[in-house]
Amino acid sequence: MSPELEEFRQRLVAHAKLAVSRAPKVETEAGTNSSLVQPFLVALGYDVTNPEEVSPEHHADFSEKYKNKVDYAILHNGVPVIALESKRVGAVMTDDRGQLRSYFNASPTVKLGILTDGLKFEFYADSDKPNMMDDAAFLRLDLSDVAKEGAIDENTLTGIAAIRSGQFNPEDVGAEAKRKLLFESIVETIKLFKAEPSDDFIRFILGRPEVGGKINKLTQKIVDANRDVVRLAMEAFVAQEALARFGYAPKDVVRTPPERQEPAVASTPAPGAAAEAEPEGFFPSEGELKAFEYAKSRLFYLVRNDTLFQEAQKITFRKSKTSFRVYYGRPNAGSIFDYREHRDGKAAVQFPALGGDELAFTPSPELDDSLLRAFTQRATEAGVAFDASPVLRTIKGGAPS
Repeated sequence: MSPELEEFRQRLVAHAKLAVSRAPKVETEAGTNSSLVQPFLVALGYDVTNPEEVSPEHHADFSEKYKNKVDYAILHNGVPVIALESKRVGAVMTDDRGQLRSYFNASPTVKLGILTDGLKFEFYADSDKPNMMDDAAFLRLDLSDVAKEGAIDENTLTGIAAIRSGQFNPEDVGAEAKRKLLFESIVETIKLFKAEPSDDFIRFILGRPEVGGKINKLTQKIVDANRDVVRLAMEAFVAQEALARFGYAPKDVVRTPPERQEPAVASTPAPGAAAEAEPEGFFPSEGELKAFEYAKSRLFYLVRNDTLFQEAQKITFRKSKTSFRVYYGRPNAGSIFDYREHRDGKAAVQFPALGGDELAFTPSPELDDSLLRAFTQRATEAGVAFDASPVLRTIKGGAPS
């Protein structure tokens, strides 16, 4: 991620936390606009005080009889290119897509429609027919989720970043919308294959020469017998890909199956071979992976010492059946924190290097301070020398993310 995109991510997360804290106090649509929508546009770099850039209550008329307007239109060279329709925070937005669509269709220069309640945002383009707003949003953003997790997925982040002032290109929106809608449909299809692989998908997998090269005929019996093998292999693949994102070798967290699994169909060695290759292991949960990702990326930001920045790249994790530890150097001597998920859905981290201090795993200055001190102590104990003690950074305009 480029420094520019990282800076925008932090700004968006800070805005999300501020918006979520304000939302309970907002009771009207006007309040939603002033307290939530306008600050969001400011976060995107727009000057909401300049009517030549952001025009409130902007009209687009089919005729004198039928008039259409939106709450805000973002202008480029004097013409609207983005239309934004807002509703009171917490209101159901489904019925208001028609109002946005009417304005969108009446304004040939508009290429992006945004429907929002100040926390939830839906982004629409005209990817199917020119100047006809699509029925499906190609991008969605929920600031409540961003504030809760202190993070935003890269696909959504890049989509929002492309809407910023000076970055938005009306001519690219339709193509980008098609790409993102296709991306979402592929992801959903893969999810279905992972959860419940279809007969056609199983036949495709077993029909590959490197998988089922010795199968003479893929009968329904063989397909049914190997359904669980394909499903588990898909789950293992997804888990291993998640680990690879952090540069962590899957074999380091996989335990060998206690017993060799017999072939599902004795007369067909190839499916049996697939069963033997099935990994069983202790793969980190989604929450554990997020905790590791947060800790590593946050330390990259917190440390102000080049030596420590390089050492932070050595941070990794160990997953066992009952624990998840993030460490530097050695699992025990270099432990930074142990991560635990409770039954109520909340998570906590414990810092052995700080006398066992335990904190809720929620982005905060306290968590930053403990994370930085624990890492610095472990690096010092490992003999790493650096000129000056690191100091805690803060993000202007909001709490550390």
